[in-house]
Amino acid sequence: MTLSDVANLVEIIGIVAIIFGIAFGALQFRQHQKQSRDMAILELARSFEDPEFTEAYLLITGLPVGVRDKELQSRGPEYVAAAMRVGWKFETVGMLIHNHVVPMDAMADLVGGFSLKLWSILSEWAEEMRARNSQPEFFEWYQWLVERLVERGVSTQEPAYQAHRSWQESR
Repeated sequence: MTLSDVANLVEIIGIVAIIFGIAFGALQFRQHQKQSRDMAILELARSFEDPEFTEAYLLITGLPVGVRDKELQSRGPEYVAAAMRVGWKFETVGMLIHNHVVPMDAMADLVGGFSLKLWSILSEWAEEMRARNSQPEFFEWYQWLVERLVERGVSTQEPAYQAHRSWQESR
């Protein structure tokens, strides 16, 4: 084996090492993206476990669909605070989905149905707030989120216990 042959072999080994390094880096990047996505979903799920949100949810779901500001105000400040809490929660979720931090399918599976239910109750109130305060961006991301969920058919989707009744654990 000549010095030229050794140099060629070293060059080939170097190229293979570079290709391996690029492939390994790409694999690591994909794993990082998946881990980041999974963590975002987990944090989203945890955020709905907040006792204050649960209390707000219970108050708002006791209201009629299309509640107006006058009726909301007449129920007391805790109802207005609950409407704001619910709205801001989904405002944040909508923005996170739009910015690809949280995947839409995970959010739709987790809380899609009740985000639609809550919007059906609060949408008239939100419109009144927009008009009264000349603030068309009030709960803009929440409305955007609801419109995307409706487009996806979440409102007509079967509940998970029916849609996935034949599910089996992977082995």
